[in-house]
Amino acid sequence: MISFNLSKDITPYNIFLDMYMLAQRASQKNIEAACFSTCSDKKIPHSRFINIKYINDNEFIFFSNYQSLKAQDIQSNNNVPLTFFWSSINVQIRIQGTISKLDDNRSNDHWKLRQNQKNILSISSNQSSPIASYSKVKKKYEEFSNHDLSNRPNYWGGYAIIPNYFEIWQGHESRINKREVFELCDDNWKNFFLEP
Repeated sequence: MISFNLSKDITPYNIFLDMYMLAQRASQKNIEAACFSTCSDKKIPHSRFINIKYINDNEFIFFSNYQSLKAQDIQSNNNVPLTFFWSSINVQIRIQGTISKLDDNRSNDHWKLRQNQKNILSISSNQSSPIASYSKVKKKYEEFSNHDLSNRPNYWGGYAIIPNYFEIWQGHESRINKREVFELCDDNWKNFFLEP
């Protein structure tokens, strides 16, 4: 589930929320999951699914290890895409924007809300680093099971994506798909449609 705090009346965010609520009512599984892509300094793209935890006005927020492969890619290029697909309502929302680290206070607040099991994994894992076997992953996890979890480690925290582009795709049985775009130009959202 995504926690929303939309205090500003901005059309693409309102449409996103409306579509999210429709998908939720349709019992969409993994509704918070989005395909998130980055590009390395060698111009090699990497994609993976992440869980968006919060949408606060113009920020899409998720959390990760700041020493991971994705973090290295973000340091090389802070332009990122994010794609949601909700099969229950046949809607895809493509987002492009810029990404930056979340401030420490908000990362700390989220850390305190997480289940201990997740925080143990965040501390025990050198995310994206090679390891000899899965049993060693589990052993490291067990070794950290009694670790003090009260303080967030400085290598783990949040990221905020600030969109400058939304494409809201609504599938049609005759393939006459509706593709509505909102693009930020000089602080104004330009609205247009794309042919299917």
